[in-house]
Amino acid sequence: MPKVTWPHQEANRLHSIVLNSDQPIIFETGYGPSGLPHIGTFAEVARTTFVIKALQHDFPEAKVRLIAFSDDMDGLRSLPENIPHHEKLRPFLGMPLSAIPDPFKQAASFADYMNKQLQRFLNSYGFDYEFHSSTRCYQQGIFDNGLKQVMDHYNSIRELFIATISKEKRASWSPFFPLCESCGKIYTTRVIEVDPLHYSLSYQCDQVGKDFNPCGHVGTTMITGGKVKVGWKIDWALRWYTFGVHYEMYGKDLISSANLASKICSILGGNPPVLYKYELFLDETGAKISKKIGNGISMEQWIKYSPLGALLNFLLANPNKARPMGLPILPKIVDEYIDVLGKENPQDTHFHRWFIDNVQHRQDASYLKNNELSYNLLTNVAQNLGIKDAGLLYQYALKYDPTVAQNQDFFQLLCEKVIAYVQDYEEQTSKEPLTIDLSYAQYLPELIEIIEKEDNFDNLTGEEIQALAFIIPKKYNLSQPEWFKFLYSVLLNKEQGPRFGPFLGILGKKTVLSMLNKAKEHCVVEPIN
Repeated sequence: MPKVTWPHQEANRLHSIVLNSDQPIIFETGYGPSGLPHIGTFAEVARTTFVIKALQHDFPEAKVRLIAFSDDMDGLRSLPENIPHHEKLRPFLGMPLSAIPDPFKQAASFADYMNKQLQRFLNSYGFDYEFHSSTRCYQQGIFDNGLKQVMDHYNSIRELFIATISKEKRASWSPFFPLCESCGKIYTTRVIEVDPLHYSLSYQCDQVGKDFNPCGHVGTTMITGGKVKVGWKIDWALRWYTFGVHYEMYGKDLISSANLASKICSILGGNPPVLYKYELFLDETGAKISKKIGNGISMEQWIKYSPLGALLNFLLANPNKARPMGLPILPKIVDEYIDVLGKENPQDTHFHRWFIDNVQHRQDASYLKNNELSYNLLTNVAQNLGIKDAGLLYQYALKYDPTVAQNQDFFQLLCEKVIAYVQDYEEQTSKEPLTIDLSYAQYLPELIEIIEKEDNFDNLTGEEIQALAFIIPKKYNLSQPEWFKFLYSVLLNKEQGPRFGPFLGILGKKTVLSMLNKAKEHCVVEPIN
C-alpha cells in the first residue's frame, strides 16, 4: 500500500464514478476575493492537484481540467481587517468586488488585485489550472443558459431553499440579486416581481446593510448579461451545471451548503460532482484562519520564509484532521519537510516526495541522508549569534556538516528563508519571562569543564556532543527533560529548542563556552552537595 493513501483513494473513487475517458474530468476550486487569499484557498488547489496527479498516475489515459474560480462579482459586505486603506474602500461597501477600485492602485479593480495575488502564488508552484472570473462569466453570457434554468425552475428552487432559512426571511427571498442600475450595489436590492416568459425581473433598492444604505431606486432588468447575480449557494450549483464539474473539495463549515447546492444542480438538470469534505486550518491559538482577519500564515509569508515543498508536504497530511499552522510553529512545519527529504527515497512514486516534486514540477533537494541540520536549528543559531547575513549562516552550516555542499542551492535558500523569518518575526515577538529552575545552575561549571577538556570538540558529530550533555544528568541522576529545559532557558531563552548536540556543534567550541560562561555569570551558582 502507498504511504500517501488519500489522493489515490480519491482518484479511484472518482474514476469509478466518471468512467468516460474520452471527455476530460473537470475539477474545480473556488474562492472569494474579499481579502488577501490565505493558505486555505491555496490548499484547495494543492490538494485537488494531489488527486489529479494520483489519477494520472493510476489511470494514465485520464484527461483532466482544473478550474480555479473567483467569485469576484460578490459584494463587499464589510472591510477586511488584513487590508489597509479602509477609508478608500468604505464608500464602495455593498458593491461587487470587481467594481471597486484597487486601493493599492496596481490593478483594474479590488478583485483584480486579489485575483492576481492568488494566481502569482499558484504560478510559483507551477500548478496547471484555468482561471475563471465570476464577473466575466456573468457579463460574457457564459452563465446565461444556467440563469435561465434557475428562472425556469424558480418555484422548485425557492421551495427547497426557504426551508433552510428563518420564517421572517422567506417572503422576500429570491435566488437573484439584481445589480442596482443607480448606485451599483448588489446587496441592497430586493426582487419584487419576476417575468419568467421574458427572463426579466423588477426590483427595488431598499435593503439596509450593516455598513451601507440603499438608494431607493426601482427598476426592471434582464437576468442575463451580468445584470444580476445569484446567491452563492445557487451560484455554486450554477458553476457545476455550466462547467460540468466532476469533483470539488470543501471545508466542513460548508456541509449544509454543499448538500443544498447538489440538490439545486440536479434541479437545473446537471449531475452534482463528487465531493470531498476537509477539516479547517487553525492558527496557533486554535482559531479558524480567515482571509478577512488575516490570521495563520499568509501566502506571502510562506513564500518568504519557507521552501516551496514544505507547504506541499504539510498539505499532504490527512485532510480530515484539523491542523494548526501559525508563524510560531513554522520552523516545525519546515523541519517535517526536511525530515521527508532525509528519510524517503525520491524514486518511490508512492511517497510524499513524489507528490511534492510532481506537483511543483521541480525538486528542492536530492536525498538528504544523515542530515542533522534543521530550520529550527538554523533559526536559533541566527538568533543567538545575531546573524543577519544568509551567506554567513550558510558558512556555519557548511563548517558543521560539509555534506551540505552536495545540496548547496537548497541549503543556501534555506538560510535565506531563516534570516527573513528571524528578522521579520522572531525579533519582533515579545517573550514572556521564563520560570527557570536555578537548582540546575550548580552543574554548569562541570559541563563547561567537560567541553573545555574535549580538544576534538569541533570535529565531533551532533550525536557525540549530545552524549557529552547527557553526562551530567546521568552522573547525578537528574531529570533529563528538566536538565535540557534549563539549558534551553539559560542559553536560548526558550523552554525547548533544536536538538542540543547539533546546535552546539554548529556553533563551535569557542562560541559554546562563551554562551555557557555568560549563563553561569547570570545564575547564582551554588556548589554541588
